[in-house]
Amino acid sequence: MQVAFRDSGVGKELSVDTAYLREYIEFSRSLNFAQAAADLFVSPPTLRAHIHALEEEVGAPLTVKRVGQLELSPAGRLFLKRARAIVKLVEESAEECRALAEASSSIVVGTLDYAPFEELLTRALHAFRRDHPDRCLEMLMASGAYANMEAVESGKADLSIFVQVRRRDGGEEALPDELPAGVGAFRFSEGECRFWMNRSCPLFECDRVTAADLDGFTMLLGNSANMERAGRVLIEWFAGVGVAVEPDNQPCSNYLDLYLSGTGETFGIALGGVRSGLRASSDIKIFAVDDFTVPCDLYVIYNEERIGENGKLFVDCLKESISSLE
Repeated sequence: MQVAFRDSGVGKELSVDTAYLREYIEFSRSLNFAQAAADLFVSPPTLRAHIHALEEEVGAPLTVKRVGQLELSPAGRLFLKRARAIVKLVEESAEECRALAEASSSIVVGTLDYAPFEELLTRALHAFRRDHPDRCLEMLMASGAYANMEAVESGKADLSIFVQVRRRDGGEEALPDELPAGVGAFRFSEGECRFWMNRSCPLFECDRVTAADLDGFTMLLGNSANMERAGRVLIEWFAGVGVAVEPDNQPCSNYLDLYLSGTGETFGIALGGVRSGLRASSDIKIFAVDDFTVPCDLYVIYNEERIGENGKLFVDCLKESISSLE
């Protein structure tokens, strides 16, 4: 490791390799190149070259010969003191960094830009820092298409909000359907499924929209397993009031891409309360139908293998924060 420091004793800024400093400290014990080289497992010529390199940096001889014996020069004695301090500082710094690295980690979180979930995350992060001051957790936010089961299962996101539209026939709340191995989940809260359309939709200027107004329309959805399930469930909701809609599941890198892809008699689904620049556009309308309200259950899902010890502690803080809200 190269280090630079200003030594007032030699009057210049030095840039030296800490390995050379360690060699110099070892050499100073015997002031014998052959013995020090053997102890350091280097050749005597190599050791001589390194000591000479230090002298070149210092700009003064580090040793003098008196009565046939090597001794440290006055500059050499001062440099030995500085070398010990530098090596100690480097070792302590490395140890502190290793300790921090062992106690630190980061997790990628899919948020969907859903404000209540983001507030939960910040509350839980505060609790984590309060309860575990010796640990460090960094959250990296990944909105959009990272908020689905496939992203968490594959490791593209370590933890995410997950939305499951409730079936029309109701029933008890349950964990997400077909939870993959290695993915944990717990319920966050209840939400509401709403719908969106863009300005190309013929209903865009309508103040109110009924389910019958959407009869024969195409419902644009992402192609994740949960979006395919949501399409099937919403077909049941519309069918319950005698309306037929056609789901169209398309691949997309971000769910917001769908907002711009719809043309004509198309619409899509949206989680109520999600905020984003595009959703706030005057060319996008978020709406509910008059005939029914579609509830959805919001879960936190996480990759049990990837989140690590810090992530597990953070999950505990999330659960405690949710409990405090109930």
